[in-house]
Amino acid sequence: MTAPILSRQLAKSIVDALKRAGHLVLAGGESEAVLRDLQVHIDPVLAKILPRIGRSPIMGEVTSTFGDEATDEAVEELVAELREALLDSDGVEDVYADDRTIERMIFRCLLDDLRNVGDALDDAEDSAPPISVRLDTLGYVAAHAARSADDETLRDALDRAAEAVKSELDRYEPGSRTAFFRPANPDPEQRIDIESSIEEELSDLVDLGVVDLPTVTRRVGLARELDRAEQKALFRTIDKLAQKHLSNALSPGSWAWDGPGALALTFTPLAEPDDRVINEQTDAFTTELATVDLSAPPPLTPAIPDAGALALAQALAGLKPAKPKESATKEKAPKEKAPASKKAASEKSAPVSEKPTSAKPASAKPAKAEKAAKPAAKKAATTSKTTAKKKAAK
Repeated sequence: MTAPILSRQLAKSIVDALKRAGHLVLAGGESEAVLRDLQVHIDPVLAKILPRIGRSPIMGEVTSTFGDEATDEAVEELVAELREALLDSDGVEDVYADDRTIERMIFRCLLDDLRNVGDALDDAEDSAPPISVRLDTLGYVAAHAARSADDETLRDALDRAAEAVKSELDRYEPGSRTAFFRPANPDPEQRIDIESSIEEELSDLVDLGVVDLPTVTRRVGLARELDRAEQKALFRTIDKLAQKHLSNALSPGSWAWDGPGALALTFTPLAEPDDRVINEQTDAFTTELATVDLSAPPPLTPAIPDAGALALAQALAGLKPAKPKESATKEKAPKEKAPASKKAASEKSAPVSEKPTSAKPASAKPAKAEKAAKPAAKKAATTSKTTAKKKAAK
């Protein structure tokens, strides 16, 4: 019986029992709506308690109704939720009983039906043995992860694998590395789903670094030893070679320095190790590595600056630091206007030339004196001639 069918059966049993007792009156044509309101609360609880019902035999003093305390608590909470759902349902016209009476009848219906389901599950378990999976028969990665993981980590992974395919881990036997699962539905194809889920969970342990797979190492010698600076300079070149030649899908590889004169190639097979595949990758990597120039680079000599650059540097070194310019946003002080009388006087006065007067050469002064002396001498001679003529006339 599937969970949805069982959920509807439980809801119908509760409604029918309350109606027969005269405690519940439904509105006309609303019975299906009431069943849906109850199923909303039954479905999530049923998914939790159904795998535990009827699994544990009752021995000694009876301390649990369903054989499991967690199941008892879940059923008690469900009873209270179903009572509230009945009172709030639009399909219920009236309820003629107190809360305790309603809850007792709901609990009795759940108890009878769930016990019948538990008995049916026990009968089905007796007839159908659990599905066993030997972890060593799984894929290469899953099998090695199962061998490398500790017991607690492995059991957690198996529990997650069972939950992913709606099954339950019944038990695990470390000696034979065999896990036993009980599927929710007896389906012949359930084994395939369980094995695929286990492989996925165990592969995740490898991807997350929880467990490591076996590796294969190859050592490749170099033509000469390299110091740290040379190794750093060649890192990108060698890494490109590794990406080109060490990328086989079944045996991917990586590289690392193995001292100053060698490289270590590490391969992680994802299937049964194949030496041929590993050797082919190593040979291809080594062949192209031999073509890489490993000679020491020439020492760097400092460049001598030319004369012009040297002079410019010296000139810049001798410059005084420039004074910071005044802020362009600084407002200038307004000029004071002169009185009208002063302005008129300033307009009448001749402007003073700002151009400096060029000094005349000293040799120009004697020439000027000679020019001034010639008219004076000529005038004196004329005067003396006139005086002489007057005296003679007398």
